[in-house]
Formats: sequence, structure tokens, C-alpha cells
Amino acid sequence: GRWEHAGSPAWTASRLLGRVPRRAVAVAGAVAAVLVAGVVGSRLFLGGDGAEPVAGEPPASVSAPVTAEPEPSTDPPLEPSSAPTPTTTPTGTAPPAGYRTVDDTGGFTIAVPEGWDRTESDQGVFYNAPDGRSLLQVFVIREPGLTPYEALSGVSADGRANKPGYEEIGLRRVGGEPDAPADAAELVYAYDREDGTRRKVVDRAFTAPDGTHYAVLAAGPETDWPRQREHLRVALEFFRPGTS
Repeated sequence: GRWEHAGSPAWTASRLLGRVPRRAVAVAGAVAAVLVAGVVGSRLFLGGDGAEPVAGEPPASVSAPVTAEPEPSTDPPLEPSSAPTPTTTPTGTAPPAGYRTVDDTGGFTIAVPEGWDRTESDQGVFYNAPDGRSLLQVFVIREPGLTPYEALSGVSADGRANKPGYEEIGLRRVGGEPDAPADAAELVYAYDREDGTRRKVVDRAFTAPDGTHYAVLAAGPETDWPRQREHLRVALEFFRPGTS
């Protein structure tokens, strides 16, 4: 996160300027944050390479929900957050086997796979798999007036410009799904990482009941698909804002 952008490490709005409209730039910036999350893991509502994090590359993200991984950059790899490790929080309904619910210090509750470690940066909160190949990223989209769909559209535009082998597999507005926010969008994309593997990402951007715009992204090896979608489904099912 950093946005879990599939091909570039930490994207910044300044990089996007000149490539896409101002609104798209803001969106791409958030998306870049998500992508960087993936990088932090090896070293998404919204979400690189270079010095890859545990997850391999950060997801695309903006101040609004987005996901994507960052592409190689000159920025040093992100270090694990010094913040206290989230503690398991009991809820009315337990998450599926293999997952745990955490009351994150970032101000939200979410369900993540057992054994995944937390890192944090200015690009959001990341939960990284032990092998560093998969991750979940949570990012707050702060750009005013930016809709979830516009944010993810900006993430995709940045991916096409900066991620090797970038492919937009799908970008859609989400509606009619159980418990899905009325204002939500989803981006699915894939790109080539520096280590020669291909990563596939699903990024969901949405507006929470409290009015905050989030991006939650799930990334992992393309060969693991659709495991990323299952990770995202469980994360969103137990996602609650404003817990801290």
C-alpha cells in the first residue's frame, strides 16, 4: 500500500503530473501509496519494485481507496512500523479458519490471514505474508472530491505508464453485492515484478459509513489467483472504521 500498485514502488502525485489530469494525478498518488505497501512487506478502499518489501511490491493507493504495487524506485525500502502490534479483537462473528480479526492502531478493524506481519508507512498499513509474496494494504484516500472509481482509474493510468507488463484486467463500479458500500469501485490488474515473477492485484476503493474514503488491496503471485480475491473478501467482510 503505499498503494499496492502492481508495477511501481512508491508513486507520488508529482510523478503523475503531466501524464494525467490533476484529479487523476491525485488518485494515482494515493494508488502509489498502496503499491508501496507491497514493497514494504518484502523489505489496495485503495493500493514496486526496486528494493522490494516482503510482499514484493507496494499496492496502488491514493488518499482515497485504491490499490497497486510500486515499481522500482530510488526510494529506500520501507521499514516495519514501530507501532504496537495489533491485538486480536473479539467480535460477534469469528473470521474463517486461518484468519484473525485485529483492532488496528491505524483506526480500523480488519480480518487478516494468520501469521501475516504488520508494517506501516505514509502509504498506509500493510499485512505481509511470511514469504513476502502476498499482502493486504489499507489506505485512506484524502483527496477531496475524488470518487472511488476516479481514484482507481488514476491508479490504472499510472500503472500503464510505470509498471512493466501492466495489464488492466477489469475496472468497475461495485453495486448490489451483500454488505458492499453504495459508493465503491474495484480494479483488477497484473504486472511484472523485478524478480521476473508476475503479480496480480485486486483493489477495492469505497466510502465507509463515517464518510472516510478507503482503499483495501490484496496482491500476490498471478499463479495464486484467485486467492487474492478471497483475502480481500474476508478483509472487507470484517472491516470497520473508527476503532482507534
